[in-house]
Parts: sequence; structure tokens; C-alpha cells
Amino acid sequence: MYTRLFYGTIQPGKTEEAWQVLNEFARRVKQQPGCILNQVLQNDNEIVGITTWKTKEELAAYADGELARELFTRITPLLMGRPTVRSYEVKLNLVDHEATTPVG
Repeated sequence: MYTRLFYGTIQPGKTEEAWQVLNEFARRVKQQPGCILNQVLQNDNEIVGITTWKTKEELAAYADGELARELFTRITPLLMGRPTVRSYEVKLNLVDHEATTPVG
């Protein structure tokens, strides 16, 4: 498994618009082949997107694809600077059943 983390800071006054974009894209990303987890976290104006993929190839197909480019094009103007993205190989994954219950 591989996890991709997306970090950004929403500009003041752009929170509602940013969440509209994030909600739309979270659902679209989750439908991509190999996406097994998609979370969006918020602390004040900071956001973190977390996606987990079955294989490195499926992560790369998303990251290098049109959907990721479209997300960056739409969300970047709402953020303070360009978002930061990092990908990691998952070395340990311990999950309780509660973690698999959809929120919202």
C-alpha cells in the first residue's frame, strides 16, 4: 500500500469555496482504481488530504493523471501558496472497524 499526503493552508475568506472543491474531488478520487482510503482533515485554515492506494502504480496513475491536475488547478488559487504533496509506502497499517465508517 502507498499513501499520498496533501498539505495546504486555505486563504482567509475562502474556506467555504475550498470545501466545495475538496468535497467534489474527494468523491471523484475515491472512485479511481486502487484508491482504498480518502480522508480530508482540517485544523483552522490548514488542510490535509490523505489517500491510500493498493499499489504504487495505481497511486502514480492518479498522481500523474488529469484528475490530480484538475484538483491542483482548482484548489491552488484558494490556498496560501502551492500545496505540498508527499507519497509514502505504508509499512504498518492497524485499523479498527470504526475507522472504516464513512463520515458525512
